Amino acid sequence: MTFAEQVPGLTVRYQRRIPQLQRLVEAVGVVLASRGGARMLRILNVTLSRCTVLSQLMRVPFPALETPRVLGVDDFALYGGAYGTLLVDATTRLPLSLWEGRDTEQLSHWLRDHPGVEVACRRGSAPRWLPGLAGPPGPDHGRSGVWLSALA
Repeated sequence: MTFAEQVPGLTVRYQRRIPQLQRLVEAVGVVLASRGGARMLRILNVTLSRCTVLSQLMRVPFPALETPRVLGVDDFALYGGAYGTLLVDATTRLPLSLWEGRDTEQLSHWLRDHPGVEVACRRGSAPRWLPGLAGPPGPDHGRSGVWLSALA
């Protein structure tokens, strides 16, 4: 069906669903993904395939990332001596950045570009990762293996 005039808030050009239904499909897709989302929508009397729900989920933009107050840093071995680094918001547990290598310069550069990080933590043994690390936080270090650094 084609409308000569687009009614703001009710119709959108070249779309098969009204904006309210599109937001419902996106919200269910974010929470339940493809197959579960399709099942839930079927209960709500909206018949869509799991592939359609997944394709609508892929169109949803990522939320804007804010600089975390508590930053988690983890390095991992990829293969044959290659390493990677993962930065995670320790409060929300959302990944922030991923790069190849584990040198201190990349982390320092990221911290300079994202002021506002108050605490950085790293699971592991070597404190070389965290600029400004004064040493283990206390006797708990030996059991948990977590290094904390208060960044100024």
